[in-house]
Order: sequence, then structure tokens, then C-alpha cells
Amino acid sequence: MRRLEKLWYSPTLRTVLVYGVAGLGFSGSNLILARVLPTAEYAVFTLVVALSNLAYSLAPAGVDGIVNRRQLDMGPQVLRRTLYPAVLVGLAFVAIAALSYGIPAPLLGVLFVSTVAGGAMAVAGAQFQSERRFGLSLALIQSPNVVMLVAALIVLLTGGKRAWLPLLICAVGFVVAGIYGWSLLFRERAAKNARETWFPWSESLAVAGLNAAGLMLIQLDRLIIPHVLPLRDLAIYGVLAAIAGSFFRVMQMGVGYSLMPRLRAARDLSERRHLIAQEAKLVGVIVVAGSGFVWVVTPLVERWFLDGKYHLTGSLLLAAIISGITKIANSFSKSTVTALATPSELSLVNVLGWVSIALAIPAAAFGARWGLAGVMYGVALGWLLRALTAFYVTFRHLRLPVSIPVPAP
Repeated sequence: MRRLEKLWYSPTLRTVLVYGVAGLGFSGSNLILARVLPTAEYAVFTLVVALSNLAYSLAPAGVDGIVNRRQLDMGPQVLRRTLYPAVLVGLAFVAIAALSYGIPAPLLGVLFVSTVAGGAMAVAGAQFQSERRFGLSLALIQSPNVVMLVAALIVLLTGGKRAWLPLLICAVGFVVAGIYGWSLLFRERAAKNARETWFPWSESLAVAGLNAAGLMLIQLDRLIIPHVLPLRDLAIYGVLAAIAGSFFRVMQMGVGYSLMPRLRAARDLSERRHLIAQEAKLVGVIVVAGSGFVWVVTPLVERWFLDGKYHLTGSLLLAAIISGITKIANSFSKSTVTALATPSELSLVNVLGWVSIALAIPAAAFGARWGLAGVMYGVALGWLLRALTAFYVTFRHLRLPVSIPVPAP
């Protein structure tokens, strides 16, 4: 009984549970929209959501990582340093969406607003995370999933058949969350001791690159599928991610969330080693149990909710599980390396992460000859390579010092 009580107070487990509730919103909204929208419109929705999720996560240019490594005065100057790159990233993604995917102009405007507002929201959430105010931070960071569920319900009730309505509602949600987070930070400035507002862009961009490689891999399946497979496969992937992939996505987001600030606060090497070992055991048990649950429950949800509109084969389900496990391993390694690595080591891991992407893209394109599952395995290879490089750097900071014997006089 005491062991179960201790498990409940694990920050990682509680974070995963919060992410799980939010993940239900993401899964539920996608299942609703997959059912009520025409296949082509749902595919467009899936693509724009993938682009906006990638864009708003990249928009801060690493400032969200900096606030976890430094104590900054979260006032107008830091907000300006957040919004400048966010606008540039927003414009870049608008160009990509227009030129590479032919997204209509109104949806390009939605994408731009989501990117800038979402970037501001991400930095505010990261600041609350650094202060270990996990409840408030998670409420901000996970608000897009709740808003997406509201959007799906509105589409269901109004009988809408176009993708623009849920996407517009999601953009409004980003704006509201960003304004709320920063207004709270502004009100609390005077009560905090932080006075530093400057940080080197080199460190920020190293963190941004590290985040960007992972974010690119998260969305890489969705971005590659329209170029190598029929559009219907993108819709099938969206359904697969909503049902089978939701558990692994929740774990991926929750695993490192509370671990990183605790590692930064650890007093010595022994405490760091204990924290990582404890978290690894807990995550391993949850992943094994969750994979079995996903294998059993996914076919039931498919038959009950989608009524034959989409079919998820056993090979797709297995690919989703294997891909999910590599994503969780990567999230664990990213959190540890972000907390422990030096700026130069972060730059190295950043470069190696992009090398992993460079290998994952041709691997996914090659795998497309075996269908959707082949694309997923190709991207999973990138996840695995990235995790291994980050683990290598992490282990350098966990090695016990070698004692040199002193010769007898």
C-alpha cells in the first residue's frame, strides 16, 4: 500500500496522468472530426494541425528552453525576444504551407496566428514549469487539446463539413492562452528576484535546434505521407495517431516534463543517478502495460466508433507501437541531456539530431514501397538514432569519478 501511495506522488506519473486527460481531448476531437468530415477535409485538417504544432513549438527559437536553464525577468523585453523569432517562423511556415502543400490563403492566416500566439504560450508555460508550478504550466501547454475537442464538438453540433472552422477555433485558443499566461507573468514580476533579461542567442538556438529536431520527427510522418502515398493514407495515419498513438504521445510529453527541472536542482551526482534510475523503471513498466492495452483496445475503438470508414491493420498497429516506444526513449534522453549537458554538448546533440532526420527522410521514402507502415518504420529509425546520441552525452555526466590510488610511501 505504501508503495502505491509513493507511486502516486511521483511527479512523472502525475504529469503523465494530466497529459493523458488532455490526450483524450486530442484523440476524441480527431475521432469526431474523422467521422463527420469528408476524408479530404479531414486530411487537410490533419496536415494544418501538424504544421501549426511544429511551427508554434519552433516559434520561440529556444527561449522556452532558456527559461528552464536561467532565471529571467519575464517582462516586456523577454516577451519581445519571444515574439520576434515567432513572427519570422510564422512567415516561414506560411510560405512552406503555400508552396509545398497548396494550403488556401484563409488557412495560411490561421497558421500564422497559431504560430505566433502558440510560441508566446509555450514560453509562458515553460517559465511556470521552471518554477515547478506544474499545474498551471500544464494547463497552458495542454489547452490546445481541450480547445480542439471544443472545436470538434461545435463541428459535430453544427454539421460543418469543412476544415477551416475547427482550425479557426484552435487559433483563437492559442491567442487566449498566450495572453493569459503572459498577463499573469507580468503581474508577478515584482514579487520575483530575477532581474536578468539578456541571454546569448547561441545558447538559445542550440536549445531550439535540439527541440526542432524532435518536433520535426514528431510531424515527419504527416509531412512525408502526402508526397509518397495517396492522401487517404494521411487520413488513416491521423486516425491511427488518435487511437493507437495517443498513449505514446502522452508518455512522450509527460516523461521528461518534471524530470528536467528536478535534475537541474539535484545536489550531486548520486541524486541525479537515483532520479534517472527511478524514472526509467517507472516509465518502463508503464510502457509495457500500455503497449498491451493499445494492442487490445485499438481494434475495438475502430469498430465501435468509426463504423468501417477506416481500417487499421495489425501491421499498422505494430508499427505504431514500435514507433511510439522509440519516441518515449527519445523524450527521456532529451530531458536528461537538456538538464545536464554543457552548451557545447547541446550543440553537438543538436547537430546529430538533424543528422538523424536526414537519415529518417530517405528511410521513410524507401519504406513507402511497403505502404504506411514502412513510412512509420523509416521515421522510427530517426527517433532511435537521436535517442542513442543523447543518451551517450547524458551518460558522460552520470559516470562516477575514477579514484586514482595513492602509492604507499
